[in-house]
Amino acid sequence: MFNTKNNYVLFILFHVFIGSILWILPSLSTLFGLLIILVGGYRILNKPDSKGLLPIFFSAYIVGIEVLLRMTNSLLFWEFGKYAVIFFLLLGILRKNHLVNLYPPIVLYFLFLLPSICLVPLDLFNLWRQSVAFNLSGPACLMVSSIYFYNLEISMDDVKKMLLFAILPIFSMAIFIILEMPNFASYHFMPFSDPTTSGGYGPNQVSTIFGFGVAILAYSQIMKNYIFRSRTIDILFLTIFIGLGLITFSRGGMISAIIAFSLAVSYYFFHGQRKMQLYFKGVGLLVVVLVTWFYIVNITEGVISQRYGLTGETYGEKLILDMTGRVLIYGIDLNIFYDNFFTGVGPGQANSLRELYGYGKTVAAHTEYSRMLAEHGILGLFSLTVLLFLPILRFLSAQSLRSKFIIILFGFLALLPMGHSAMRLAMSPFIYGLLFPKYTD
Repeated sequence: MFNTKNNYVLFILFHVFIGSILWILPSLSTLFGLLIILVGGYRILNKPDSKGLLPIFFSAYIVGIEVLLRMTNSLLFWEFGKYAVIFFLLLGILRKNHLVNLYPPIVLYFLFLLPSICLVPLDLFNLWRQSVAFNLSGPACLMVSSIYFYNLEISMDDVKKMLLFAILPIFSMAIFIILEMPNFASYHFMPFSDPTTSGGYGPNQVSTIFGFGVAILAYSQIMKNYIFRSRTIDILFLTIFIGLGLITFSRGGMISAIIAFSLAVSYYFFHGQRKMQLYFKGVGLLVVVLVTWFYIVNITEGVISQRYGLTGETYGEKLILDMTGRVLIYGIDLNIFYDNFFTGVGPGQANSLRELYGYGKTVAAHTEYSRMLAEHGILGLFSLTVLLFLPILRFLSAQSLRSKFIIILFGFLALLPMGHSAMRLAMSPFIYGLLFPKYTD
């Protein structure tokens, strides 16, 4: 299926079509989502797959398509992406001829979060179900993903194929957003995130997915493991994703990608042998970023520079101003945790309590970390400790330099978005699982 460049071109053209047709007929997004489940389920159960890769490929595709389905007002339920990933991976587990090798720490991570379910009121079952599903589907997805990947042997070529499955639907989303984009000649940019430039949907989630795509394509350049078997095509996609990620004016996704990639490539540079080669690749990537940045600066008449604190107020002043609301939520969550130290208040129950604690209105958590403390108490603290400690443990136990690079890149790419958008997307819990395979050359 991926043997020739012609096949790659066909896949790209197909996903141009997907993005275009969903722009013309967004109601088809529901059918498309269901079709992915049917085709994926059928192929996982019926196609020979000795390495157990098909569930991973289809899960990666769901990660890439999730925001586009939401953007087109799909009738699929909100947590569809996470449940679809769980569904594919469980099917993969069923296909295995041996017992699943459960990894106790990750099972404990999830089990620690379950007792507080008892604190959710049972007055209306539908509300109880929504509270539990919205807040625990992410941790459940993370647990299943980690268990599936644990000690699974994956070659670098398999990694490339998996990332291709994630990139293609992100490209469809890019096509949709380009078609939906306002006329820049008459549009007045403002230095804050705006759904108008992110396909009419939440800029935070759109930026997060584009950041994921940017990190993937930057990884492909450093490793010379080109996603589309062509450096030129990869750079073209990288440029598109950077541009569209920036123009959402939501900084979280892009900054997370920059931090994750910078840390990974810095470690690789200081421990690798081909430092000059890596240096020139890094310079090349920097040129791509700068050219794209100045193009977006020109389009937005410099407003994007204000958003990133490069003009006008200092970045520190701008950051503090923008973070005031979120910092207040974090502080309130810590107060809720202090007042309910042993039990927490139950999944989703902190939303209304934040109003009483001084936020002024009901609001959902923006970070998974403070939510775990407020809603799960001391068991949430234990669970959080496991969540943050395992990436360090996996990094220390990794043997090859490439494995360490992948663990740093995807570890931070999983954890950082949890800090600004909790587990609203399937991306973070799925790629957290990439800490656990045995990577081979």
